[in-house]
Amino acid sequence: MKTAIILLVLSAISFLPLAISGGLPPLIRLPTKADVPDNAILDTAGNPVVAGAKYYAIPALIGVEGGISVANPDTGNPSACPTDVVINVTLAGHQPPAVGLPLTFYPLKREAEASRSAAATDDDVIISQYPLNVAFDSPDPSDPCAKENVWKLNDETAIVTGGVIGVVKGDLGNWFRIQKNFNGKGYLFNWWPSLCLYCRIGYWHIGTVGGGYQLGINYRDESLYAFEFVKAG
Repeated sequence: MKTAIILLVLSAISFLPLAISGGLPPLIRLPTKADVPDNAILDTAGNPVVAGAKYYAIPALIGVEGGISVANPDTGNPSACPTDVVINVTLAGHQPPAVGLPLTFYPLKREAEASRSAAATDDDVIISQYPLNVAFDSPDPSDPCAKENVWKLNDETAIVTGGVIGVVKGDLGNWFRIQKNFNGKGYLFNWWPSLCLYCRIGYWHIGTVGGGYQLGINYRDESLYAFEFVKAG
């Protein structure tokens, strides 16, 4: 009896390689996070830029450090809140290095036109050429200047703060878009005078204007400034 049991076990073991090689189903690929859209804006780590998170927009130039910040306009009132949106840059290795302020992006809602009155949810991936509001993130919400943190175009088509998040009827100066740099690495900011996603209406790239570092519409595509996005800690 004992001999019969041993022979039965050995017989079962001898069939194991055959069962493993041909009898089991193929490996199943476990579900992962949704694929990133081809037109998603990516940060320097290769992750999609998302609404509601904080990012530094740094120069997409080798050997240049810095970021986007705000400066006081030349009004003769040094106590006024800084409103001019500028790019601060220094050559790499210079001390102190130029720094910028974190930015947050609020894309236009994708629901029906009647409900487009606020920003989208934090999980929304920022995609190329989609309308969005841009705002500086303030480390001190009690600062009275912290409320003046949303980008807009002024009458001279320079970018300043003082805009609003969401749709304001008849006011397109608060809305910008991001696209991949067509002439190198990084991304460009655009201003597009329409919230229509499919309308073929001309748009303008954002660059430096006025012979300095203020950002604004660059009608001749001169002095364009490309940026990369670094997730703020």
